[in-house]
Amino acid sequence: MRINKKIGEALVESGLLTSEGLGIAIKEQEKTKERLGDIVIKMGLVSMDAMAPFLAGHFGFPYLRLRDVYKEIKPNIIKAVPENLAFRFSILPVGLEDSKLTLAMFDPLDTVAVDTISIKSGLKINRVVSSEEDIIQAIEYCYHQNDRLKDYIEDFIALEEHPEEKEDADQVRVEANDPPVVQYFNSLIIQAVNQNASDIHLRPKQDEVELAFRIDGVLYPLEPPPKRMVAAITTRIKILSNLDIAERRLPQDGRFKMKVAANEVDIRTSCFPTIYGESIVMRLLNVTSPLRGLAQIGFMPDCLQKYRAILRNSYGLVLVTGPTGSGKTTTLYASLNEIKSTEKNMITLEDPVEYRLPFLQQSQVNSAIGFNFAKGLRSILRQDPDIIMVGEIRDKETAEVAIQAALTGHLVLATLHTNDAASAVVRLIDMGVEPFLITSSLLGVLAQRLVRTICRDCRHEYSVEKDVVEKLLLKEGINKFYKGTGCPKCLNSGYRGRLGIFELLVPDEPMRHAVLARGSSGEIKNMAIAGGMMTLRDSGIEKLKAGITTPEEILRVTQMADEL
Repeated sequence: MRINKKIGEALVESGLLTSEGLGIAIKEQEKTKERLGDIVIKMGLVSMDAMAPFLAGHFGFPYLRLRDVYKEIKPNIIKAVPENLAFRFSILPVGLEDSKLTLAMFDPLDTVAVDTISIKSGLKINRVVSSEEDIIQAIEYCYHQNDRLKDYIEDFIALEEHPEEKEDADQVRVEANDPPVVQYFNSLIIQAVNQNASDIHLRPKQDEVELAFRIDGVLYPLEPPPKRMVAAITTRIKILSNLDIAERRLPQDGRFKMKVAANEVDIRTSCFPTIYGESIVMRLLNVTSPLRGLAQIGFMPDCLQKYRAILRNSYGLVLVTGPTGSGKTTTLYASLNEIKSTEKNMITLEDPVEYRLPFLQQSQVNSAIGFNFAKGLRSILRQDPDIIMVGEIRDKETAEVAIQAALTGHLVLATLHTNDAASAVVRLIDMGVEPFLITSSLLGVLAQRLVRTICRDCRHEYSVEKDVVEKLLLKEGINKFYKGTGCPKCLNSGYRGRLGIFELLVPDEPMRHAVLARGSSGEIKNMAIAGGMMTLRDSGIEKLKAGITTPEEILRVTQMADEL
């Protein structure tokens, strides 16, 4: 969306945005180069539902509340725009009269979309403005995606002549390229991307197959294809991933890319042999999604201020910790984006590279040829770096090289698998790193989790059970609690999207003495809390007070860290 400062000022004049909010958004725009309209929505400063009618009035276009009417749009109108173009431009045809096609758009100034549809359809274009969320939901409904999935399955079954015969590799390869299989698979990926799924699971059982999407960290089951179609789907995935379709006894990993609407999706494939066949998991990474800044990923203001101060150091070690899937890599990328400069040489060593960023030199380890983190890190030090990002510290050798780099004038950012910040220090000692090296180099440890946020479309106030409140160990009362009742936009889960909760340990002199004495993680954590550290649980409770998440979600993600 082509929004500039003038529209920012208009948002303030309309009362939708405060002057302070505009200032924050403009500062974030200077760092991320994203469009201001996208920033104010992502940061929660202006809702999507409020932005759409504002844009309509500002640019002089009619506003259409699409969620109220999309189910009534006639098929002949929908057919005027091919589905791939509707997804690509986030538009929906909503009216057709006298050779004039009316398009619902969130960005009414998208002339590329207007010109493309006009040329393709041979029609003149009228524009109305609708919420982008409503448009995506309407596209999914109007183009009957679920109906097509069933049609593809039926077409495949109709093509099968001898379903009981023993599988032949050449025959399965042919079936994998059958139009019903290709169309089913493509629709599955489109559905996953539109629902913001991070993973697709295809798991064989004795008499059936299970299909599920992981959305916001939780698996949601879907209606699966028939088991006799699974071999062709699996082969299709293997062909795209450049894997051996005949090998079913050994695990295999691969990757491929797909274009979904305006999104380029990097898909990483894992095939794992089970007693009932190969289990397939596909990890989806939207490489064209804008990089989020530190202010957008969930930091509380005080914690963010302290973390930014750490990043301003010219040398030292910064650790980001948490379990798999807790958002560590996103935080590291946002951190590097925060401190990027043409005057600094920034190099990363990752496994794998998840997002390709123009301001970094990025490298990927390859254990098959002996290129591991320790070896790669030593080579990076000969590349005259200022800032180094290490995807993960897995062993003593990597830890020691990273610390030596931090002690010799480099700022090193790395991840470590521990459940809380204090445990990271003990983990390094357990690896065999000398405590004096840790105390000399460590600037801070940021532990994090991701909590699901309440769906804005079905959020309401409710009463919390007394035992849940007691488990949270609240230091002060919270007057109101909120949750989502469940709606189509959140797949009836009550949650939509995730934000980080953080605890930041900054070593002080007493803590350094405790580390030198090989103190326990509990001792170090208590000292950090006494020094003012906000724990993961405390950070979650702040989200609770703001009505962003639920008590149950805070307990779910912080249970283990709280027990340490």
